[in-house]
Amino acid sequence: MINRNLYPELIDHLPQKEMSLIIGPRQAGKTTLMEMLKAHLDRKGERTLFLNLDIEWDRPHFESQAALLKRIELELGQERGYVFIDEIQRKEDAGLFLKGLFDLKLPYKFVVSGSGSLELKEKIHESLVGRKRLFELSTITFEEFINHRTDYRYEENLADFLAMERDRTQQFLS
Repeated sequence: MINRNLYPELIDHLPQKEMSLIIGPRQAGKTTLMEMLKAHLDRKGERTLFLNLDIEWDRPHFESQAALLKRIELELGQERGYVFIDEIQRKEDAGLFLKGLFDLKLPYKFVVSGSGSLELKEKIHESLVGRKRLFELSTITFEEFINHRTDYRYEENLADFLAMERDRTQQFLS
């Protein structure tokens, strides 16, 4: 698994009440990143729920805020928990839908992902002003790639590695 530079920032944001909104292009690793966050919380004994609007049996829970809340309460009860919602761009009026949930002051932290289309970004940004922090995930960076290919041995001194190992670095680019 490739360590993503955004992961520590997301971990640090988990205690914050505002929603964590991860956007980026298709196949950039948003779902994998969310699964890693969920696994981190599960290891700590936290209550989590992962829903994906690409999964047929999850879609009915998004017909209304009430339907989603029933599902969340079934899984997490009324106590603090973390709700992961993947592929939010599939939900019509996603920004207003999420705004309504946030404004209910529920005991749940929402971590949401969606493809980073300009339209989605604008709609969600408009509706969730002051209610979310936006995390933009790009496709894998050169730094992430080199760290992965070197088994993270030079993560702390990557610039030194690249300067000293020019031939090896060139091989990575081929």
